Amino acid sequence: MKLISCYDGGVFLQVAVMYGGVGGEREISLISGRRMAAALRERGHTVWEMPIASALPDADALERARRADAVLLGFHGGAGEDGTLQALLAREGILHFAGSEAEASRLAMDKQAAKRCVAARGVPVAATFSWQGEKPVHPPFLPLVIKPVCGGSSIGLRMVRAYEEWQTVCVLEGEMCEQYLPGREYSVAILEGRALPSILIEPVAGEYDFAHKYTVGATREICPAPLTSQQRVRLQNTALLAYVALGLRDFARIDLREDATGMPVFLEANTLPGMTETSLFPLAAATAGCAFPALCERLALIAAARREKGAMPIDNPPHRGYNEEDGKSR
Repeated sequence: MKLISCYDGGVFLQVAVMYGGVGGEREISLISGRRMAAALRERGHTVWEMPIASALPDADALERARRADAVLLGFHGGAGEDGTLQALLAREGILHFAGSEAEASRLAMDKQAAKRCVAARGVPVAATFSWQGEKPVHPPFLPLVIKPVCGGSSIGLRMVRAYEEWQTVCVLEGEMCEQYLPGREYSVAILEGRALPSILIEPVAGEYDFAHKYTVGATREICPAPLTSQQRVRLQNTALLAYVALGLRDFARIDLREDATGMPVFLEANTLPGMTETSLFPLAAATAGCAFPALCERLALIAAARREKGAMPIDNPPHRGYNEEDGKSR
């Protein structure tokens, strides 16, 4: 079957949408997965919804995914995003899924490893520190952020602003301490090697944590971000360099924050970004002129093209930014 873009009235696909899993991000995954499934149906595709109640899909689910034209993954965190599922799909010969492969997914999920990787390519990163044994009496910097090394949705994020707080705080195994950056926070969505319009994130009050991400009205998300041309290019180029350094493919979201000088600094990469109504990736795509149903369809076409010999080529040119002045990729 030769794939033709559905934008031109082409073929309709059978798409398996896997989502759910276990862990703290399961409920968000359920919302993302169901929303993607509904969007694909709106575009006329047949959708096999596959909510997974365990860490990984069972044999029946894998067989159904194998028979689908395309597989979309709506997992967030855990085995669904850390490369475990991607490795399982590859072993089963299910290569027609959208998103990064196993090794890149594993690397991006480990925030410390991801920082080392992108820093080696010249991407600015926030300083971190760790220790063995007793907690240091004096941290090397304050304020700082405590966050899980592997995890997403800002679950478990805590701020330590003063020495008195540091004395009483408990840092758990699997957490990291990162220098707090005082500047503005941004997110840059990347689709097929192109940076979409940048998003400025402004919590109404407090820090940008799990509640702010998924509570309507808790955060101002300004897209496109109010930036000069020079600032926009620097922010997007930093995100694209991190994307390439980590070996990501198809789509991802890169989160950054400015340091005291205004330099954008890499925080983390999200290989399966949220697809809820308040999620940032769909917002960036919509601002670029790609409504949510069309975005989901595009991801399905990317996946389907991997399966079909002689499928339509996926346009994945050298990395290019988004020109917010004329609303076109360049």
